[in-house]
Amino acid sequence: MTEWLVVGTLLLLIALNMPIGIALMVSALVAMLASGMPLMMFPIQMFFGTNSFPLLAIPLFILMGELMGVTLVAARLIDLAYALVGWMRGGLGHVNVVNSMFMAEMSGSGVADAAMSSKIFVPEMERKGYPRSYAAAITATSAALGIIIPPSIPMVLFGVTSNVSIRDLFIAGIVPGVILGAAFMIVNHIFARRENFPRERRFELSYLLTALKGAIIPLFIPVLVVGGMILGIFTPTEASAVGVLVALFFGVIVSRALTPRVLWGALRATAIQSSVVMMLVAGSAVLGQYLANEQIPQAVAAGIGAITDNPYLLLLLVNIFLLVLGMFLHATAAIIIVVPVLMPLVPQMGIDPVHFGVIVCLNLAIGQQTPPVASILLTVCSIANLRIEQVLRYGKWFILSMFVVLIIVSYMPATTALFR
Repeated sequence: MTEWLVVGTLLLLIALNMPIGIALMVSALVAMLASGMPLMMFPIQMFFGTNSFPLLAIPLFILMGELMGVTLVAARLIDLAYALVGWMRGGLGHVNVVNSMFMAEMSGSGVADAAMSSKIFVPEMERKGYPRSYAAAITATSAALGIIIPPSIPMVLFGVTSNVSIRDLFIAGIVPGVILGAAFMIVNHIFARRENFPRERRFELSYLLTALKGAIIPLFIPVLVVGGMILGIFTPTEASAVGVLVALFFGVIVSRALTPRVLWGALRATAIQSSVVMMLVAGSAVLGQYLANEQIPQAVAAGIGAITDNPYLLLLLVNIFLLVLGMFLHATAAIIIVVPVLMPLVPQMGIDPVHFGVIVCLNLAIGQQTPPVASILLTVCSIANLRIEQVLRYGKWFILSMFVVLIIVSYMPATTALFR
């Protein structure tokens, strides 16, 4: 009965709109009191839960994204995206997707990418003749690439929570991220032909070379970060630190946009975002200790495994569970709460833990587009001043393409094993 009390407390607090980090801590405290665990373990477990070298990558990746966001990186990457795909029918939609793929390599946060891109692309696409709701829809869905393409903060949390290599998770996310970006561009192409969306400009090699020259340092940062991890030169945490140093160099020396005031703003935003994530981690550390003591993950795995012994059907059930969960919880919270419970099922499904990590992140990326929580979708709706139903009129087709990619990645492990 204790476990039902803990789950009920957690769900009630979340329903009351309490911050999930606080809800986890209160639920953990209830669990400790109900199970007779000594209360002095509460602060100790919180400390040890956050005292992790791999977790240091989270604030560093957030800082790298903030530094790149406050300099001239976005403008240079957009110019490059224009040169690459702006000549196609519906070119500005393609530019939106390609720019999100570029930005995903720097921030690791879908919500951060959505906030920046919606301010730039929604008014510009509307000015060029695209429906405002369509512009918001493609901006919101393409921002989900920040959860899949490395460096990804949810992947860092999955790696720490499940004791899976963060480096392998980052590498495994590259191909699914590219497939997802291509799926968005296919949907955009279909709408562009049907609605006769404009082309932006003719393809010009000279323009492409000029744009590539301007974007070479911003592109060098993710290549250095991800490439260094692939080659085994850096750990993810070391790679994030190197990325911050190069971003500082670019902002101070190259673009000269990183003034002390701007730097202070970036550091402040990093501290706020990092503290939210660390509160989640600290609360889950105590709750996770209770779950481990009571062997609840093993019991849940046994219960789900008793439904079927078919690994394909079992994977389908897990996908459905994660999709529903993603509708009600932010990706970081969902990973911290549920991954320890689901990991004992991985051997029963016969899949690689790294592959499973990408599947989890894809499911939760879809969840950020579907109400009631839909953090990415709501961010874009708020900035674009649109209602959810207006955006979903077009957004549902992009979300459908995400489901197709999820099925492909789930049942084709080769998509996550290409570079490993």
